[in-house]
Amino acid sequence: MRNKLLRFAGIWLWLSLWLLICNGVAHADNAEMQHQYHALQAALQNNAFGIPITIQSSDQNHTMLGVVYGVMDQPFSAIKQALESPQAWCEIVPQHLNIKACTFEQTDSQCRVTFYSGRKFYQHPEDVYQLPYRFAVSNAAADYFQTTLTANKGPMGTSHYRIEVEAIPIAEHKTFLHFHYAYHYNFLTSLGMKTYLATLGSGKVGFSVTGSDDEGRPVYVDGIRGVIERNTIRYFFAIQSYLDTQKVAPGKRLLARLNKWFVLTERFPRQLHEMDKADYLKYKQHEYADQVQLQAKIPRPCRTPTGKPES
Repeated sequence: MRNKLLRFAGIWLWLSLWLLICNGVAHADNAEMQHQYHALQAALQNNAFGIPITIQSSDQNHTMLGVVYGVMDQPFSAIKQALESPQAWCEIVPQHLNIKACTFEQTDSQCRVTFYSGRKFYQHPEDVYQLPYRFAVSNAAADYFQTTLTANKGPMGTSHYRIEVEAIPIAEHKTFLHFHYAYHYNFLTSLGMKTYLATLGSGKVGFSVTGSDDEGRPVYVDGIRGVIERNTIRYFFAIQSYLDTQKVAPGKRLLARLNKWFVLTERFPRQLHEMDKADYLKYKQHEYADQVQLQAKIPRPCRTPTGKPES
């Protein structure tokens, strides 16, 4: 009996520490991220993606959580500069199928970044849900930074949204990045999600392998965890495609970025394929034009960490 209690206590402690890390409490500096990087070496080198990223997810106490760790072939300074910028985030997140536009605005006390969230096909920003996030950069240092976006209330009974990114340099042109995406849902949201998973979402899976079938093929997580994993990876690839296309001429950068995101997601068609490339590019270019008009109407864009306003 005593051994069982000790074993249970050990499992509980491990889960508690893991949840602390996933919720951004444990990571406070370069040293902790370095520790996590070395602990994940096996997972980064050998996974279902074939590239150095790994995903973790959970669905506990009506909170959906997705966490991606990955190595990007980008200098830390470039990633830090981009992910500390509200303007850059509004170039990144609209690549996601469900984000129709993004704007950034300085209020009296904070920077507010608003996601316009809707269906996968084209929608005018007036016809979708506006989700305002509080944008904050903290713990910025020469070898570490952390950016968070938090929102108290979302659509269809969801709440307590948290997007978090932190990163450290691991080589001259390589950066280790942690991306965290979580939100809370209520009973009515759960019913709607079950309806979606039984109809339009039927057969869709995530990336975590839960076992193998009779023929030895991997069985992937499904249900709500599959939903959060798919969306977390879409955001992570949006960051990657933004960074990978920064050297493209400005007039061609949007199309290059969208093409890059589509190519990255189509590497995993079972999880991420939703529409043809031509439709995706058409919808997103229309949505970006809407976004430009929305942003032009905002009198006070956010200030950068240096105190200067974003252009």
